[in-house]
Amino acid sequence: MATFAPVTVLLLMVLLFCLFCVAHSYVIYPMWVMVKDADKARTQVQSEVKERRATPHPRVFVLMAAHNEEAVLDEKLAGLAAQDYPGPMVFHVGSDCSTDRTNEILKDWCARDPRFRATLFTSRQGKPNIINQLAVIAGKEGIFVLTDASVMLRQDTISGLVRPMMRDPRVGVVDATMVQTGGKAKGIGRAEATYINREVAIKRAEGRHWGAMIGPFGGCWSLRAEAFRPVPENFLVDDFFLCMAAYEAGWQGISSEEAIVFEGVGQSIKDEFRRKVRISSGNWQNLVRFRRLWWPPFKNPLAFAFFSHKILRWWTPFFVLTGTICVLLLLLTLGNHWAITLLTLLLGLVPALGAADFVLAAFGIHLRVLRGLRYFLAMNAALLVGFFRYLTGITSNVWQPTQRH
Repeated sequence: MATFAPVTVLLLMVLLFCLFCVAHSYVIYPMWVMVKDADKARTQVQSEVKERRATPHPRVFVLMAAHNEEAVLDEKLAGLAAQDYPGPMVFHVGSDCSTDRTNEILKDWCARDPRFRATLFTSRQGKPNIINQLAVIAGKEGIFVLTDASVMLRQDTISGLVRPMMRDPRVGVVDATMVQTGGKAKGIGRAEATYINREVAIKRAEGRHWGAMIGPFGGCWSLRAEAFRPVPENFLVDDFFLCMAAYEAGWQGISSEEAIVFEGVGQSIKDEFRRKVRISSGNWQNLVRFRRLWWPPFKNPLAFAFFSHKILRWWTPFFVLTGTICVLLLLLTLGNHWAITLLTLLLGLVPALGAADFVLAAFGIHLRVLRGLRYFLAMNAALLVGFFRYLTGITSNVWQPTQRH
């Protein structure tokens, strides 16, 4: 009977632990929460049918930061103006020192529709700082709808974001259902759309199962004004901070199937890598700020969901690196030619397939499996880069919007 040295056993245990953590975040937890949610979905539909009583519609304040958004701004504002929400609405738009026709478009809409209020900043503020200032202008009553210029709304989107709060006074956060458009085989459009669609399903299950979907997409979502907490200076991911701050104060959060929004999916892996690096840096800010919400991870459903869905996901690059080191050390300790050969092949297979997709793409050949693998590798590399940027210090939350069409 073969025996292994203690160091070999330890390396195998660490390797298996890393594999389990990655599998739990990407496979086990999503499948588990969506299966648990199946019965609750039917119950919720039945309860919502009963709720059709007349209820006063709260005032809605749409808060939006815009920087050089002339390509999409007119269509965005037209979509806001066309909302069928029966209650009072005010649209607060902050132009972050725009240098294109953004300010001109805003002034035109303010002249045409008194519900539009434009704040034209003459120096770069960054989206979180603009949202903080617009929230002060809006006040502490009603419901905030936070949205991006590139995200287009259906006529009933705002109604769909407000209705769950009217049904349940405990709900303080409602995310819209994001539909990605324009995904192409060329670039990472299809891979990004697949990822977003899966995240939509997971968050909907989380919210329905235990009232805490882990972070809105940020493109369009609603927050009770009384749940708003100013985003700290230099924090990069404002939507996640605001959501977690609401949970910290005792509010619940769900994802609404009724509120549908559309956004052009990112096609360029370079642009998405840059965006993911920025988000990753902000993730670490929120990880530290809200550490009491996720640790220990089994103290309540919110902690378990936060840890499983986000914390382990953000730590995946470190699990991959640690697992790789374990494999390399196992090569040295096993001393078996066939084992060494097999482990070497396995170790080099994943990056080799990612490189193969890069080469094939240059010849116009786009294989979905290989593209998905390269997307996974690139986005986890972005998480790693974002971590080191967080360690070096974040001095500004000024952003350059990703171009989406």
